Amino acid sequence: MRTGSAGGSILQDLLSNYVFVVGFCGWFSAQFLKIFTKRYKTGVWDLGAFFDSGGMPSSHSSLCSSVTTAIAMQQGLGSPLFSVAVCFSVIVMYDAMGIRRHAGLQAQILNVVAEEVLEGHPLSERKLKEVLGHTPRQVYAGLVLGILIGLLMPVF
Repeated sequence: MRTGSAGGSILQDLLSNYVFVVGFCGWFSAQFLKIFTKRYKTGVWDLGAFFDSGGMPSSHSSLCSSVTTAIAMQQGLGSPLFSVAVCFSVIVMYDAMGIRRHAGLQAQILNVVAEEVLEGHPLSERKLKEVLGHTPRQVYAGLVLGILIGLLMPVF
């Protein structure tokens, strides 16, 4: 295995990287919570919800906000890296609510059109993925979750 810094393995380096670990926990927590929010919404337990994009809370927002919070905790609010992380997070969250969400809404319309216009054609059976983005509430929930994880995880 390739070695990381000071002769350690890459995996050891990643697992000792506070920002990486906090970011992973932010993403994992959001994905895990999707199982429960989907159960609440549909009444059905679906472990596959862990692997879904879209949904409540936004794992994109949780990942970005937990990384940004970890950088703030480790390097301070005056750090240039913190500024970059904030800008990156805002872009990702805006994209999740805007472009990706609208692509999902367009997919819903295209699926209806394909079903009606192409009835009996093999393409009418092929559905586009409709849940691509997030509502503002889902993005906000991910943002809050990520900040909490970043604040609650101890700096090591």
